[in-house]
Amino acid sequence: MRIIIGGAGEVGRGVARALYNEGQDVVLIDSDPIAIKEAQSIDAFVLLGDVSRREILKEAGIRDAQVFIAATGSDERNMISCALARDLLEEELPIEKFPNRPRLLTIARIHDANLIADEEGRLSRWAGVDVAICPHQASIDRLTAGLKSSSLNDVLPLGGDAWIVEVEVTPTANDLASYTLGQAEEKVDGLPKAFTLCRKGQSAFVPDDDTIVEVGDRLVFATIGEHTFKRISKAAGHVEPPYPETPRVAIFGATALGKQLATEYLNEGCWVTVLDEHLEAANELVGSSIGAHKRLDVIHCNLGDLDLLREIELAEHDIAISALPDDHENIAIAMRAADIGVERTGLVLDDSALARVVRRIGLTYAVSERRVAIDSILMQVHRRVPGHYQLMPSVPEIVAMSAAISEGHSRLGQTIQKIEKKGSFRIAFVERENSEGSRIMFRPKSEMTVKVGDRLILFVSSDDVPTVEKVLER
Repeated sequence: MRIIIGGAGEVGRGVARALYNEGQDVVLIDSDPIAIKEAQSIDAFVLLGDVSRREILKEAGIRDAQVFIAATGSDERNMISCALARDLLEEELPIEKFPNRPRLLTIARIHDANLIADEEGRLSRWAGVDVAICPHQASIDRLTAGLKSSSLNDVLPLGGDAWIVEVEVTPTANDLASYTLGQAEEKVDGLPKAFTLCRKGQSAFVPDDDTIVEVGDRLVFATIGEHTFKRISKAAGHVEPPYPETPRVAIFGATALGKQLATEYLNEGCWVTVLDEHLEAANELVGSSIGAHKRLDVIHCNLGDLDLLREIELAEHDIAISALPDDHENIAIAMRAADIGVERTGLVLDDSALARVVRRIGLTYAVSERRVAIDSILMQVHRRVPGHYQLMPSVPEIVAMSAAISEGHSRLGQTIQKIEKKGSFRIAFVERENSEGSRIMFRPKSEMTVKVGDRLILFVSSDDVPTVEKVLER
């Protein structure tokens, strides 16, 4: 399958690298020679040119493409190139003459959420964009979930309240350490399935019910609902400070992201203080739809003034989040808040490498918007493209697989337990259409049977992919 990506920045390269490693036919386009040079390490087809030009899309092979991803730094260019790609394909292969040609899926990275606000369902018609990826909300979901359960190593939202979480087993994990996973699931009420086990000195693998858990193991769980995080953390032996029912939250930066964070926490009943050193930004927030909220304080101040931060009782806040435009300033302020005594601190960065470094230090919880954008784009691609794909960069030995159950499929009507016995994999989620016509994702029970239209999401060792593909072939 040919997938064309416009934009060879960090997001475009990250998506291209993941898809190329999965064996997809990837074309990467950018007009910046420096970006093209950096992208050549991917070993995909890299093309120097403007993604909003017909001749470049023709050269990239748009008539053979099934997915077009626009991930440049310009929202307008991303939307124009999606519309152009769709129009060019219709010109090259008109549906009247080629009724069986695959429909082109167009995905656009959008930085400004206001550009597409209230346009869901209409973007495809007027902009040629099937899916708009604006990572603000996904970044907030990942950050707020991580701050609620600070003992979790990583938190990855999959949509529909489905999550992937990673936790390390401590010596005090009395219901988990030295027991098999099957025994642990019986001992701990509601403990989700672990689909990956990482042990020091060994490659990560997919465990089964007879796998014995050891202290120091890192387990990756597939779960539904944030309420399960505490259960997972406690089972692994972590004792977390109680999360306040109505926490006080300090947000540094009256930016678009800061306003969105403030709105999120206000809706949860929290008390929110937003601090910004730019008077115009602070005034704009005060004049916005949430500006008059009784639980919101907006303070114009020098963010480096420690005496003022103490004066506003920053240490009495339960959470402090830095949402400024500059990554390095964000890191400095989040760590300053931690030094002052805020128990839970977090920040949203652009650069994913910086976010990894900050997370490794362990003083604050960092989320990268670019990494979130990459994950979100790949998730949308894999809803269209069957087969295996990398889910967590920290565990490259384990991949996810997506299998659609159609009429006549060899596994139709079988139970989850019976399907899992066919190979060394675990089915983490089933996506199924509900009575209202929406598709929901849930954790399946062993005795559940699969139906026509189901999509199975399972996890398998990358070495076992060919075997599992045979098990799941139609």
